[in-house]
Amino acid sequence: MAGLAVILLMVGKTRSAFVQAGVAFYAKRLQPYHPLELVTVREEKPEGGLTPEQIKEREGARILARLPKPGRVIALEPTGQEFTSEGLAQWLEHLAQAASTPLIFVIGGHLGLAAGVSQAAHYHLSLSRLTFTHEMSRLILLEQLYRAATIRAGHPYHN
Repeated sequence: MAGLAVILLMVGKTRSAFVQAGVAFYAKRLQPYHPLELVTVREEKPEGGLTPEQIKEREGARILARLPKPGRVIALEPTGQEFTSEGLAQWLEHLAQAASTPLIFVIGGHLGLAAGVSQAAHYHLSLSRLTFTHEMSRLILLEQLYRAATIRAGHPYHN
């Protein structure tokens, strides 16, 4: 899996200072294992009487416009596939061996992902059956990607 490009495409800025610090920490730790790009699309403000579905659709359009081609899209969703850390490492290794195109992890805004984004995804991943904020999901995903990389490399971090 070494060298496989990873893109984290997310809605909205990371506002919490401790989450920003954690994201920066794990982004730096991932660099020896994967080229990493963090891409943010603007979140939709709940103004003008927009429904939650309209907000998701507008954010979804921004996400779809920023999806790099080629790439394999992995949508983070509550109904996605769950793994142990070891299982995630094995799954990511399988994806890396299957093709060399970037893995694009997509995290929606506070309302989740639009149906069109979910339909465009090649894979659906859940970090847990627990509910996390979309900002915390960024940090948790990056830590798990780092953990998976160290598992595959035989690094003692996982122990």
